[in-house]
Amino acid sequence: MAFAGLKKQINKANQYVTEKMGGAEGTKLDLDFVEMERKTDVTCELVEELQTKTKEFLQPNPTARAKMAAVKGISKLSGQAKSNTYPQPEGVLGDCMLLYGKKLGEDTVFSQCLIEMGEALKQMADVKYSLDDNIKQSFLEPLHHLQTKDLKEVMVRKLILIDHLTSHS
Repeated sequence: MAFAGLKKQINKANQYVTEKMGGAEGTKLDLDFVEMERKTDVTCELVEELQTKTKEFLQPNPTARAKMAAVKGISKLSGQAKSNTYPQPEGVLGDCMLLYGKKLGEDTVFSQCLIEMGEALKQMADVKYSLDDNIKQSFLEPLHHLQTKDLKEVMVRKLILIDHLTSHS
């Protein structure tokens, strides 16, 4: 078995030297073969990316969310209006599907399905961004206002009332 492999390597080296030194023309590849090879390479990249992005979609990274919140807090303190939002995993997966669907060419059912699914996931991400904004405006900001303004005012008035009552006793 080892001898056959060695013989094959010698034949390859011989062909390479003949092509380079002797001016022999190398083997030309058919255009269909080249296109098929390109699509195979893109499909291999796609499968790898899809696995990674789907895992991120199923288990979003809490460390990344915490880092984004920290960066947002620091930028608020420093006075920079840097408004980076957490990338929705649906959008990241959708971008991946759109990219590789277009790379494969829109002439196959598989690439068309990737593009359609990618667009649907991007729409879901947009809806989640909208939901995030709505929750922040309609729920979190009023709660923050209650906490920082109204409840503090109540506490100050309570202290004033307690002080007033204890001073008249």
